[in-house]
This record gives sequence, C-alpha cells and structure tokens, in this order.
Amino acid sequence: MKFSVRALAVLVGCCLIAVACGGGDDDRDDEFEQGTAYATGTVAATGTATVTPGSTESATPSATGTSSTPGPLPEDGTNDSLSLPPPTAGTPPDADTPTNTDGNGQTGENTDPSAGPPAMVLTPVISRPDPIDLVARPGTGSSRGDLYVATRAGEVWLLTADQDEPPELVLDLGNATNTGCENGLLDIAFSADGSTFYAHYTDRSGDTRIVAYPMSGQGIQQDQVRTVLSARQPACNHNGGQITFGPDGYLWVGLGDGGGSNDMFSHGQDRDSILGAILRVDVDTDDGTNYVIPPDNPFADGGGRAEIWAYGARNPWRFSFDRATDDLWIADVGQNRWEEVHVLAADQGWTPGANLGWPLFEGEERFSGIATPDDLAFPVYVYGRDDGCSITGGHVYRGSAIPALAGTYVFGDFCAGRLWGLNLDDAGLVTRIELGVSVPQATLVSFAEDNAGELYVLSFDDTVYRLDPSP
Repeated sequence: MKFSVRALAVLVGCCLIAVACGGGDDDRDDEFEQGTAYATGTVAATGTATVTPGSTESATPSATGTSSTPGPLPEDGTNDSLSLPPPTAGTPPDADTPTNTDGNGQTGENTDPSAGPPAMVLTPVISRPDPIDLVARPGTGSSRGDLYVATRAGEVWLLTADQDEPPELVLDLGNATNTGCENGLLDIAFSADGSTFYAHYTDRSGDTRIVAYPMSGQGIQQDQVRTVLSARQPACNHNGGQITFGPDGYLWVGLGDGGGSNDMFSHGQDRDSILGAILRVDVDTDDGTNYVIPPDNPFADGGGRAEIWAYGARNPWRFSFDRATDDLWIADVGQNRWEEVHVLAADQGWTPGANLGWPLFEGEERFSGIATPDDLAFPVYVYGRDDGCSITGGHVYRGSAIPALAGTYVFGDFCAGRLWGLNLDDAGLVTRIELGVSVPQATLVSFAEDNAGELYVLSFDDTVYRLDPSP
C-alpha cells in the first residue's frame, strides 16, 4: 500500500478541523509529564523568539538562582492523559504481525509475510536518574568509544571505551537548569573531531540555551564555556531538544513551536521565527562569532530566518542522520491524533526549506487553515492513538550485532514504551515491525548509537539499555 493520501488530506473538510481544534486544549507535556497536571503560569507578552548568535555570556552554573516555570499553559490547565495502564517492567508486549501503514492510519499485510522481528533483548548499561541522551565521542575507538550520558537534571557521566573505570561525573548543570514541565538538560553532542562538547538545556528562566565546552583529555573544561545560541521560549513545553552535527559538518538544531497548544504563538508557519524549525549553523568560526550562516541555507539571502533549514515542526523530539545514506529522519510529536516521521533524503539535498506542515496538517490530516503550500513535505509514516501518544525518534541501525535489523529505522513511543522498526523502500512503501522489546510505559525518552553503530535505549526508569541480539 503506497502512501497516496496527500490529495485526500488536502480535501479534508471542516469536520476534521473541528475535531482537531476541539481537542486542542488537551496538549501534552509530551515527553516528560504524561498525565501530570501543568502548574499555572503566565502568558508571555509576545510570542516571538530572539536569538543571540554573538553572545559571549557565560553559562557557568550559578550556585544561587531560583527556578521559574514560564507560561502559558494549555487552556484547561491539564495534560491530555490517555489513561494508559500503570507502567510495568514485566514482559514486553507481544510482537505484532508486521504491517504497512499509510498516512491515513490504514494497515495492510506486509509485503513479506515471512518477515518478523529479529530476536533481541535490552541489556542494562548504566543506571542514573532520568537519563535523557547518550553520545559517543568521535575518535575514541571504532567499537563502542567513550560514551557520555546526560541526565535531565543536568549531569553528564563518562563511560570509558575500555569499561575499566566506574562512571565519572564530568559536568553538572544542575544549578543552570530545572526539571519542571519539559525543562532540563535536553541533549548533548560532540563536534566531528571530538574536540568540543555541546549541551542544549533550558535555563532557569525556561529559555533555550546551547553552550560549548572544549575538551581536555576525557574531561570537559567547564571554565571555558561559551554560549552558541539562546532563544526566548514563551511557554514551558515543546522545547524540542535535538542537537547534532550533520555529515556536512554543520550543527543542526531542532526547536518546538513555543508550546501551549494549537500553535498558539503562530510559529509553525512563520519563517521569521526560529521556533518550530530545524536550524543549521556553522559553529566552526575563526572570527570570534558563535556561529555563521552556511551560504547554502535556504533563507540565507532572505525570505526567512537565515538559520532555518526546515520549518513547520511542532515538537521534533529527536532527529538523526543515517550514517550509511546521510538521509535525515525527523520524528515530530503530534497533538490530538497523529505522530509522524519525516525523511529528508540526502540525494535530494535534504530538501532545503522543507515545510513539515504544522499546524496546517497534523500528519497528513488537515488541522487548520485551508492553505496547502507547494513546499509541504508530508511524513512518510504516521500512527494514531491506538498505538501511542508521543513519538520518540531514533536511528537507522547500521551496527553489526543484529544483521537482520540492518537499514531499519528504530524508534518508539514515550507513552507506550514499545520499540518499532520502519523499513522504507524506493517506492515509498513503509513496513513497520514490532521489535518485541519495550521499556515501562511513559519512560521511552531517547535512542542513541555508539561509534560502531550499535543502538541504545534511554528510559526514565533510570536505565540506559543497549539493544542486543538474544543469547
């Protein structure tokens, strides 16, 4: 079944718009606070984001400072809990028969009925409270490499490649961030040569901060921090959180639409706002500036913020580049009905200026307005509320330990805790398989890969797991 529902999505009438808007006040604390009420807050005076590329303000954690949670909040002040059963750490859900799913949620038989999930297990690697990201430092071995594990509370722990030392705390941003709402240390990254460490977190005011530290041996030189990018956040949710270096050597950044619900700040389709967008900047500068604009960015010469590569995102919770093909896979968290996966193909130059659709569309279904811009890049895959409620993006598997998984995009759902695989063929046909492994519900927060391409699963059950073949 090929994805051929775009024309239908364009023709969806007012009844679907009414359904989408009617549920718009059920916006969720997508990744961290499922089923927990928001605290009250105050709406910011404006919904615009500011960015300070030339700032040299120190981001060194302060021993003082108080936590503040910015507003505004969903209209009814609550999350849209899906009333999922209590999390359990028992037997994973049974593996489903592999299915093809089109953008309208339709399923059909797998084109290869004999195909099934390879037998695999989740092997605990380290236990830390609320682990939220893991990166392997380049240049530290062709196998696992030195692994750096970030926790939402702001800690970064080193696991050495030779595994002969206990985990070492190498950075603590606990006094610079807080874990209210969807705040915290959200993501970390290394430059391609491993010489610089980057952290993306929400500061004590609830605003986005991306900072850089030089490395010294295996340690992070905390006294030489510099701010790369900062952005005002008008609400406490939809911070996004992804930072990664692409195969082009540039830093790619994912930011949500500013929060609230229904794109209430109108950032999704606003090319003059860096919120609701995937950014691409050059941080390898020699002139003292924190970043410069790559000359081939789609709006480098005008028409939008020069930092933007793609826009129309709601809350891109993890994106990754396929290390074999360089294709860019983006998982975008939905609001009422659909979670979605976009692929920007490397052989199409990652589709400069791609419009991911929000809030005109949620998935391939009309959400608001009547416009259907020519630059829309519809998702290759969506799933609805029968499967989960908050997508967690992953990676295309390029390791060697599980050969049957090669070329499969591994991802999951925060709420359901289940791991899935997607296979996308040249005709655009997507096959989804249930991998037969899971973590407790409302804990699946991130995926990661080491230098050898083996995959890791990070869970708010306080565990980092490695995806291994069954013994």
